[in-house]
Amino acid sequence: MKLKSGIIISELNGEFVAVPSGAASKDFNGMIRMNQTAAFIAKMFQTGADEDDVVAALCREYDVEESIAREDFHAVKNQFEALHFFENE
Repeated sequence: MKLKSGIIISELNGEFVAVPSGAASKDFNGMIRMNQTAAFIAKMFQTGADEDDVVAALCREYDVEESIAREDFHAVKNQFEALHFFENE
């Protein structure tokens, strides 16, 4: 899964946000607030990481069980899919 090139993931005043810019803002024009875990997942989506890569990284970074990491992955993926944030949608 790869985020569209115009999706910017950033930290602003201690809050993590995803903001579409350019052509990526055609379907959604706003800002999504995220927690640190969601931002971590979003940054991995920018690299095109697949589900297993993201889950393994979450387990290492946050010392969580695989089932919890997989739930977090799907929660962020589903929200981003609904917003048309991924390439080739």
